[in-house]
Amino acid sequence: MITTAIIAEFNPLHSGHEYIIQEAKRITNADCIVVVLSGYFTQRGDIAIAPKHTRAAAAISCGADIVFELPFAYATSSAEFFASGAVALLNSLKKIDFLVFGAENNDISVLSSAADILINEPEEFKSRLNSCLLSGMSFPAAREQAYIICGGCEVIFTPNNTLAIEYIKALKKFSSDTKPIAIRRVGSGYNDKDYSQKKGYISASAFRAKTEDIVNSSSSVIDTNGSSELDSFLFETLPSSSAGIMLSCHNKTFPLFNDDMSMLIYYSVLMHRNNLESFCDFTPALANRIRRMLDKEGNSLFAGNYEEFILGIKTKEMTAARIKRAMLHLLTGFTNEAHQNAVNYLNEGMLPYARILALSPSGQRFISEIKKGCDITLINSLGKSMPLLDDNALRLIHYDILSSDIYASVIKDKFHYTIPDEFRTNVKRIDFPRT
Repeated sequence: MITTAIIAEFNPLHSGHEYIIQEAKRITNADCIVVVLSGYFTQRGDIAIAPKHTRAAAAISCGADIVFELPFAYATSSAEFFASGAVALLNSLKKIDFLVFGAENNDISVLSSAADILINEPEEFKSRLNSCLLSGMSFPAAREQAYIICGGCEVIFTPNNTLAIEYIKALKKFSSDTKPIAIRRVGSGYNDKDYSQKKGYISASAFRAKTEDIVNSSSSVIDTNGSSELDSFLFETLPSSSAGIMLSCHNKTFPLFNDDMSMLIYYSVLMHRNNLESFCDFTPALANRIRRMLDKEGNSLFAGNYEEFILGIKTKEMTAARIKRAMLHLLTGFTNEAHQNAVNYLNEGMLPYARILALSPSGQRFISEIKKGCDITLINSLGKSMPLLDDNALRLIHYDILSSDIYASVIKDKFHYTIPDEFRTNVKRIDFPRT
């Protein structure tokens, strides 16, 4: 069985994602497509627009065969930690032949060369990186300058290239036999929030922004054909199976936006203003800035929407994504100590468990093949699997469970709908015609 992996958020799964799945299957002649999927919160610090099991079902409907959840500790971290956690999970399965990812540059030799520089960090790289950081540059900008001084290409650190390089770094670090394959990204840019049919495949950022505009506008009324603007937009931008799955959840669990969790974030900031540094991604500079702003502005700090709150805190040295991740860690109580526990697993190159979200018959065959050959605990029933985990693994999975409960509370507040908790949610076993 040829097994090909994709690491994703599918927030939501749009036509560009379906293209990656189909190309991955074609290029590698895969018998099984394995997806490692972020859970309820994402790498850029956003709340997922739909629940993880819903997005996992969309992945199966569009050609994936099995979907595993990337633990919260890695899913809501920097690109390096996100990639390392996902690759460590795949490494633990011991049966992944290829890792396929989208990138602006699909030349593996260029991406691999960049990965080598970041792994080895030549003296000139470290010197320029430190001097740029001391001058007040953000880490991504400083790293790019350090890379260029080592003879690197100026345009390498685009969003998808950055993740691609981190995937390759992790494969090298873990001495993995998995072969990386890059597919050139097509359509709108990763951070492009403007939607136009002329741009081809929509970005997930643009999809979420447009969906929020539709939901918040009065133009989403039913037309003479019985369809709303949201219906039309979903089927225009998503594969039909993914659109149908999302519509079936409309006004129950979809769509969620950052504003929907803003009150919980603001409450957490107020409750922990004196010990913000205890939580992952809160530097002393960020903690002190928030305290100063609270002293100066009081409740006015929370007067705008969530994006305005984040942009008000943002500085040249602190990216919005880093601040959003810090807020998620504050919300979930994910401390620096908890982060270190997650780091320790990466030092081993293995994760202690893999939570199955959804699978097809081919995914079930994959599970049957790897069961005897891997040491990782494969979880399809949380209640049955928890006793198999040691204390450190239980600390790690605690945040997966807690993030689920928090997400459920946001759904309950917005839609007055109750979703099952993690102990009462079953693996989605899907066997139907796929796009």
